[in-house]
Amino acid sequence: MGQGGGDRRLRFRQQQVPENRRQPRFRPQRAELAGRGAYSHLHPQEGAWAHAAHAHASAGPGGLLAGGGDPALLGVGPGPGGGGAQKAQRVSFFKKTLFWVIVLIALAGGFFFFDEKQQTLKEAKEADLKLLPHSAKEVSAFWIGASEGRPRIEAKRLAEGWQITQPLAAKGDDKAIDKFLGNVVGARKDAVLFTAAEHGKLAELGFGANELEMGIQSDGGETVIVFGEKGPTLNVAYVMFKGRPEVYRVHSDLRKEAAKELLALRDKTLLEFDPVKMARLEILRRDGPKVVIEQDRGRWNMLAPVAGRASMNKVLELLYAIRNGEIKAFADEDPSDLTPYGLAAPRLQVVIRQEQKDSPFILTIGERDRPRRGYFARTNLMKKVFDVDEELVNAILLGADQLAETETRK
Repeated sequence: MGQGGGDRRLRFRQQQVPENRRQPRFRPQRAELAGRGAYSHLHPQEGAWAHAAHAHASAGPGGLLAGGGDPALLGVGPGPGGGGAQKAQRVSFFKKTLFWVIVLIALAGGFFFFDEKQQTLKEAKEADLKLLPHSAKEVSAFWIGASEGRPRIEAKRLAEGWQITQPLAAKGDDKAIDKFLGNVVGARKDAVLFTAAEHGKLAELGFGANELEMGIQSDGGETVIVFGEKGPTLNVAYVMFKGRPEVYRVHSDLRKEAAKELLALRDKTLLEFDPVKMARLEILRRDGPKVVIEQDRGRWNMLAPVAGRASMNKVLELLYAIRNGEIKAFADEDPSDLTPYGLAAPRLQVVIRQEQKDSPFILTIGERDRPRRGYFARTNLMKKVFDVDEELVNAILLGADQLAETETRK
């Protein structure tokens, strides 16, 4: 009986779970569909299982039970179908990212080339507006043509600096000449007034016998600028290039700059010494006592008119005033007699001895030059007689009595 009961239970289970439910059957139709569907990259058998799992999952609880809860059959998790879907998603995301990176690179390149083109056009426009194509540093020589009441000025660039060669030989003022050339060479053309003008029109614009000319020499050759008169509004002037018919309109400051006087281009250094390295200072006055100050390793001592300590600050202030002083005008390039200038019996003489220098620096002051509001003077380094500003002479005369150190009482 017990054996019969066991047979009945076995038959009951076999009835509850049919044979066709226990073993899933392979259907060629689904395998064929799997090869054409989203899982076509899988093995036909794997694709069929993935579609079967999807079908059971969409069928509800029964389908889920039929699948046995196997993630591989449901197409999720680490099974064959789920891994392929994740891989496809990663490939798709990579392709989209790569596409946008390429787009951004292309846009950045386009903007770069656009900006570069705009910069090139801007530079070409700026170059076209310049009066001359080169820079002031490229100028090796220049001349300013003779006009009514003024001589021709010529200068050339040497290894040691600018040298005036006409109307006399003299050292040029390097800073002044470089600034002057920068203003001329860097000037801009406001407009082309005429591509060609008749003789009468040129005369009306000031191009005639007394016109101002300036020649500029560079590696590219010589360029000659011809200046006309100022315009009716006085803020423009007219220029031409010699040998060319065009008439240009420029700012009137350019004509004023080109009409420099010789004095503006000459070196006007009075005495070139180092005040800090002064070893001995002597001030000799025609109407006052002699002042003598010496410096020894940072100690400033007054030897005359009385012995004592000298004020370092006041002595240096006076020395720098002399060092920074400039020649106001040149009175006589080659004087044969110093008496007319009061330099035979000078009003004032300053003698400065510098450390490690054998020769002293001597400034001699003569009589007053009233028309120029200065004093005739000369140094032991040049033969010329020139003018110095009266303010400098007054500073020396007054400062000589204030160089002694004053004790501060608490």
